[in-house]
This record gives sequence, C-alpha cells and structure tokens, in this order.
Amino acid sequence: MMLHAIPPTRFFSQTPNDLIRHPRLNGTAVRLLQWALSLPDGSRETLQTIGEKMPEGRIALRRARQQLEAEGYVHTRRNQCPHTGRWTTRVLVSNVALLAPEEIEAAFAPPGDRMPTVGAPAERAVGASPREKNTEEVNTPHPDAPLVARAAAVLHRVGRTEARLALGIAEAARLAPLAARWLANGASELELRTAVSAGLPSAVHSPAGFIARRLRDKLPAPRTRLDPAAPAEPLPECAGCGDPLPRGQATGVCAPCTGAVPAPGPFGPSGANRVRAALALAVPAPVARTASP
Repeated sequence: MMLHAIPPTRFFSQTPNDLIRHPRLNGTAVRLLQWALSLPDGSRETLQTIGEKMPEGRIALRRARQQLEAEGYVHTRRNQCPHTGRWTTRVLVSNVALLAPEEIEAAFAPPGDRMPTVGAPAERAVGASPREKNTEEVNTPHPDAPLVARAAAVLHRVGRTEARLALGIAEAARLAPLAARWLANGASELELRTAVSAGLPSAVHSPAGFIARRLRDKLPAPRTRLDPAAPAEPLPECAGCGDPLPRGQATGVCAPCTGAVPAPGPFGPSGANRVRAALALAVPAPVARTASP
C-alpha cells in the first residue's frame, strides 16, 4: 500500500491509531467521535446535533453512540440543581477509553470542583463540615499563582519526554494546583517528574487520571527548609575563657575553667587570654636609656 498524505497546516485534529483501527467500533462510531473531538472545548454542539449533519441516519447514529458508550469513549451524567430543581446533562467525549471509575471522575471534575448531588440539600448547623466524601482537593489551601504556573510547566515537560503522559493545556491547568502542592511542601522539580513518570505501565489510557492519582497518593509531607542566606548561629562560648563549648553544651564554662582537666598550653588560660599572653611574650621589653655624662 502506498500512501500520499499532505499534513494540514491549520484546522486539523489528531486521532490515535488505536481509535481508527478499533475492532469493535464501526465507521459511523469512529466518524462521530472524530467529529466531536474536532470541536473546541465547551462547544454547544451535542452528539445529536452532530448526527443531524451526518448522512448515516438515526438508527446508525444511535447504534454508533451505544458502541462509544460501551467502549468508554462517551460518558453521560445528569445532575439536578438543589436550588432550582433544574436538570443538566454533561457529556464527556474522550479520545482514549476511560473505563476505571477514578479515571472517569478525574476527567469529569477538576480538583476542588464538585457538582451538586441529586435532591434537596441536607440541613446542617452553621460551621459544620459538608456531608460529602473528603478528598485531597477539598478544604485544602491552594498554592500561590507562581507555584501553580511552575507546576504546569513541569507537567508539560513530562509530556514532552514521555508520550504516554502527554497532557493538553486544559488538563495541565487542571492538575497544576495539585502538582504545586508538591513544590510548596519542599519537593524539587526532579522529584515531581520522577514521581509522575517512573515505572509506567505499557499503556496509559488516561494520562490526566493517571497523573492525578500519583500526585495524590505520593504527595510528600511538608519539609523544613532553611534560608541559605541567613547568618549562621554563633557558637556558644565559655563564660570564663571564651573558648567554644563542647557539643551539646549551650551555656556555662568549659572543663579547664572548672578545674576538671588541666588547662592546655604553657601560657595558662586558653582562648582569647591565651592569644594575648602569647603576643605579650613575643614583643621585646623596652630598653631603659641613661643620659650621657
């Protein structure tokens, strides 16, 4: 087979070969998914409106959507607003199959964002914590903006060196606050990249979900960091001679000053007094002069 393909310079979408060659998806399902993936994020289009523009017909499109949902490429969630009672439908379209519940959850909801549950909200006392599952992102202070931007850059670099962990701009921005907590806790960028990319499986179906799981599970504890520009703490000195005290002794006098051991050196006291005594011996005494007759 000979191929003649001219790469487009604009208005194109990238489709994984695994999707194009999927053994259980028919051509209508593949084209419907490719059409949906070619739309910008947040588009008002739906799978139904896309199907109306395709010539395959309703039955073929219904079967295609069922195939995409069964293989994990399309997920649908309905939520009811507890205040207005209005129902909303959210459709997630992915270019990789999302089958694990944690992968689907990570793709649907950004960190810290929780959709309201179905039904009326339960009453609670003022100041009480909400009755919901406590996750890593809930009730956690977000790092400052420079750390978040730095963390997003680290995640982008991981995708350049390891294709299985390549992230889109929106995915990296969603995971950046979680990665920034590593930097805020004192971890280096090398530690962050290693924790995310070491020991990868042969196939990563959801890079965003995989990275989010590792960032949560491997988050290090905060470390004590010293300011390298801060002046060094002065060494404790003996109150008698001024010599440094032994390790572990913060105040008091040294052993020679207490008489527990002989004073070192031939000049009597040690430390500053010892230096002054040595200088005094080194300077010759002045010679007395007598007047000539």
